[in-house]
Amino acid sequence: MTRSVLLVRHGQASFGKSDYDQLSDLGHTQSRLLGQFLGTREWKPDRIITGSLRRHRQTAAEICVAAGWATPADTDPVWNELDHVEIINTFRPAYKNMLVLKADMVRTFRPRAAFEDMFTAAIERWAAGEHDDEYTETFTDFDNRVRAAFQGLLAGDAERTLVVSSVGVISWIAARLLVGEPWDRGVRDPERETANDAALENVWRMASLTGHNTGVTRLQLDKEKPPQLVTYNETAHLPEARLVTGR
Repeated sequence: MTRSVLLVRHGQASFGKSDYDQLSDLGHTQSRLLGQFLGTREWKPDRIITGSLRRHRQTAAEICVAAGWATPADTDPVWNELDHVEIINTFRPAYKNMLVLKADMVRTFRPRAAFEDMFTAAIERWAAGEHDDEYTETFTDFDNRVRAAFQGLLAGDAERTLVVSSVGVISWIAARLLVGEPWDRGVRDPERETANDAALENVWRMASLTGHNTGVTRLQLDKEKPPQLVTYNETAHLPEARLVTGR
């Protein structure tokens, strides 16, 4: 039996606010629009899974209400996002003060692009594995966690599954599928740098930068065949450009 999985990035969170981990007003709207969109299709989940972050749970709740679904959601922290705050603050300790971060970005006269450049550099430092002792979750730990999350999907039997997670996790799954990395590979060795590892991380970075809030990634799973990435980051449910956001 071929099973369908929708991986949904959460709605816009409260970026730049004191409490990032909650949906903005726009994030609530994006989530409701996705629920309305899915509710008009002949696709109803047999299972719903969310990470344990508030923005994940709020997104799933809005989708279910708008779609008219009564399916209970299972919460599993294995679907949580990488810790972007720790990754940034370890890269630039001064950025523990949000005012310093904002001031540095504004001084460039291109704050959004400057932030993306800084965050990419911070991710590259984390992923390189040369400073693992400085991070609570190393890149290798992240890879193993996401692979465990995906293995849980592969082992499941629900015909239709909706997962609400974050762009780092979803884009890592998409990248692994695009590059053709096997999901049953042993524990990742950060000292073994291969061309395939480099390609995988490059695809992941590009995919994560283009991920939209409430973007939908569709997968097909069959226990007799390799998992298939059908689409990445669909936003057909967002009818206006102003509703499409990446942060």
